[in-house]
Amino acid sequence: MFSKKEDVQYTKFTTLIGADCVFEGRLNTKGTIRIEGELKGDINLEGNLYIGETGRLIGNVNGSNVFVAGEVHGNVYATGQLRVAAKGKLYGDVNVKSFVLDENAIFDGNCKMLNNEKTLELENL
Repeated sequence: MFSKKEDVQYTKFTTLIGADCVFEGRLNTKGTIRIEGELKGDINLEGNLYIGETGRLIGNVNGSNVFVAGEVHGNVYATGQLRVAAKGKLYGDVNVKSFVLDENAIFDGNCKMLNNEKTLELENL
């Protein structure tokens, strides 16, 4: 009756910001980014973003799919899925197609769900 959506895979990544790394500035890239350290700045991404338990982002995200196990202080625009894991914290507004908030996760902000027309508009930005 109900079919479960397939989970997005974050095991393969093209860019890693390690646990002892602090990066400041705007990041524009393609592929999958994994953040285990700290990034201060906005991310414009044609792909997926994974923020690990030790990861921290202070800035806005514009991408396909976003997984938060660490901490985000900023707005998230995702044309696909946004998932905040049980230990994840998200402080900011979200515009997403799909939003998964695990039990014990923290979300403080406003949420707007995108329909297909709005998703196409974001992809063309």
